[in-house]
Amino acid sequence: MKFFSKKQKPDPGNWGLTVGNDGALTIGGVKCTDLAGQFGTPLHVVDEAGLRRTAGALLSAFSTVYPGKFSAHYAFKCNPVPGVVDMIRKTGFKAEVMSAFELALARRLGFVGNDIIVNGPYKPVDFLEDCLKQNVRLIIIDNLNELETLNRLASEHQKTASVLLRINPDYLSKGMNSGTATGSRKGCAFGLDLEGGEAAKCLKILKTFKNLAFQGFHFHIGTGIRCPEDYYHALCKLKKLVVQAQKTDLEVRVIDIGGGIAAPMSREMNNLELLYYTATNRLPEAGIRPRPDFAAFAEAVARGIRVLFPDGPWPELIAEPGRSVAGPHQLLLLQVHQVKKRPGAGVWITTDGGIGTVTMPTYYEYHEVFLASDVRRPGKHRATINGPGCFAADQVYRNKRMPEVYAGEVLAVMDSGAYFTSWESNFGYPRPAVVVVSDGTTSLLRRRETLEAMMEKDLFETKPE
Repeated sequence: MKFFSKKQKPDPGNWGLTVGNDGALTIGGVKCTDLAGQFGTPLHVVDEAGLRRTAGALLSAFSTVYPGKFSAHYAFKCNPVPGVVDMIRKTGFKAEVMSAFELALARRLGFVGNDIIVNGPYKPVDFLEDCLKQNVRLIIIDNLNELETLNRLASEHQKTASVLLRINPDYLSKGMNSGTATGSRKGCAFGLDLEGGEAAKCLKILKTFKNLAFQGFHFHIGTGIRCPEDYYHALCKLKKLVVQAQKTDLEVRVIDIGGGIAAPMSREMNNLELLYYTATNRLPEAGIRPRPDFAAFAEAVARGIRVLFPDGPWPELIAEPGRSVAGPHQLLLLQVHQVKKRPGAGVWITTDGGIGTVTMPTYYEYHEVFLASDVRRPGKHRATINGPGCFAADQVYRNKRMPEVYAGEVLAVMDSGAYFTSWESNFGYPRPAVVVVSDGTTSLLRRRETLEAMMEKDLFETKPE
């Protein structure tokens, strides 16, 4: 795989896409323009073969490299489209959920309780009771109050809940922005504070609780991580905590490293880039450097766990990938409505999707944008790609280098498989359809939202004429 620098033109082949003789972008054997014509836009398009291939590659790499037992639990929050989740499930993934909706969706898709781990900073009583009822395998404890609440509920329901302790290791991965630094004790509230002693206190309390079964530790240090060594260093910070658990006869059977591995061809903007972008409106289009393969991440994790358990045995390893699996194999098609050119002021390309509806991740991530109608057309100027919303900030990107674009043509925003569908909003417009392509065939995964569906939850005093 070739990667592009700032001066190189991105190659659609890096995303597994092809370009026809007419310059039209093709995914899974189908032209993007044909998909836009058939299903309308905005439209998410999933490459089934690529999705299955990448999910299988992650499972194979970690299972081969890591000497102990390994399981991968797909993070539903990344992309909860049922058809997408089901494809990943069929490769051998289990489920990681954070809400009552995600738990219900997991059960609807055929995951049984032992396939499911429950994470997140907000677990109300009714959700925890449902987790106990469904006999989920692991509940990941985020705070002391949650620990006490779960023990009380488990006692009332005459259950024993298996738990992991989520640790905030105060480790900041390189290249993160403040919104994605989930392993920082100053930047994120998630997890039990390692440095402040909260995690150690939690271990002592656990010894007194009869309805909770301690299984091990969990952390999540960020998203868009490109350096495997970040996982090694974060694991090493757990050494004292593992020793304390062993001294108090709490056996560490499981280590959960969360998710966070980057997608190969999109990336987070760091704090300086976000500041520069906000202050100057200049998009930091730095090229994408190669991301190591999954085996390199597995090897770094294995070294870190050996630091924690030098005399063995190897604990079970759990990972919760989302972005690295689902992100690269979905793209978002937008149709150009109009192009405005103001001499000395700029070029605006108005499309039917922007941050207000379908592209929230482009606020803080760099995703390539192709002219799907003709990829060969050379870049000519910088343009602001804006959405349909009636506010100035409804944009995809500001000052993105683009070719000459005309009304009616189709743009493709790459790597829309991670968090695009999760954060969609019908800000005056129906949410888009999702279609899957495979070997030249198409199938609808999600219908476009109807106007009736947008209003069906509301109560009206007057009846329609």
